[in-house]
Amino acid sequence: MPPTRNNGRITRLVIDLIVAVYLAFTAGLLVQFRNAIEPWFWLVVLHVTLITGIIALQRVQKLQTPVIGFIRDWYPVFLVSPLFKEVELLATVVGNWSLTGHIQELESLIFGVQWSLQLSEVLPYPLVSEYLHFCYISYILLLPLVGGIWYFRQRWAEFDRLILLAITTYLLSYLFFIFFPVDSPFYLVPPPGEPLAGHFFYELVHWVSSRGGARGGAFPSSHVSVSIVVWLTAFRYDRRLAYLLLPIVLGIAVATVYGRFHYVLDVVAGGLLAIVILLIHRFIESLQAR
Repeated sequence: MPPTRNNGRITRLVIDLIVAVYLAFTAGLLVQFRNAIEPWFWLVVLHVTLITGIIALQRVQKLQTPVIGFIRDWYPVFLVSPLFKEVELLATVVGNWSLTGHIQELESLIFGVQWSLQLSEVLPYPLVSEYLHFCYISYILLLPLVGGIWYFRQRWAEFDRLILLAITTYLLSYLFFIFFPVDSPFYLVPPPGEPLAGHFFYELVHWVSSRGGARGGAFPSSHVSVSIVVWLTAFRYDRRLAYLLLPIVLGIAVATVYGRFHYVLDVVAGGLLAIVILLIHRFIESLQAR
């Protein structure tokens, strides 16, 4: 375990603020729509507890213990999955689901076909399917992998920027999912069948998605936006690592459509979101450098 550090305090405070504001805002939604959300009270208690914990971590980090330092640095990553599951609960009662139909219509208008239904039929090869499903499930490890490499190499500035960019991308996506949910093809049509079904990564991805997915979280694709943010950050600070990850990141973008998890427009929107967030971050950096 690398030693704790004092540098990067401003970046970590910004991360704390972003997470705390998101938790407070979604807690307010839970209270507002409490009549339609059965466990609303305990979810609000959990949100308040997490905000309190974030404040407490700011105060106890001066103790400089490895455990406190690790939690302080990594807690945003730990929150990604549970907050994503909460999206479905909030989107059900808050969101305007009409965007699903508009995305489907626009996709057919632009491309002439629904590639989320056709791509696996155009490429019905188990080896292609297994590689793309491997890429899709690898997305779960992408942020912890790159962040972990920098963290244990004590590259604190790169690590802090990565977490800031990633958590901003995640939480902005989650807010959009809540208010303008889009139903993924995963929930609307049968998955690709034979000859793709029955193989390891295909079955693993569908097992995880059926339990860890959140209905409404399709547009923009956070798989694409976060993986691009992670990759471009790696490209900026660690070119060798970025080149190694490039086939995986490209595979993630294709796999989202191939496996019937996203529409092509979800992928495009996810890429645009990543670029916008990175450009804003670079602009802020340029202002600070003056």
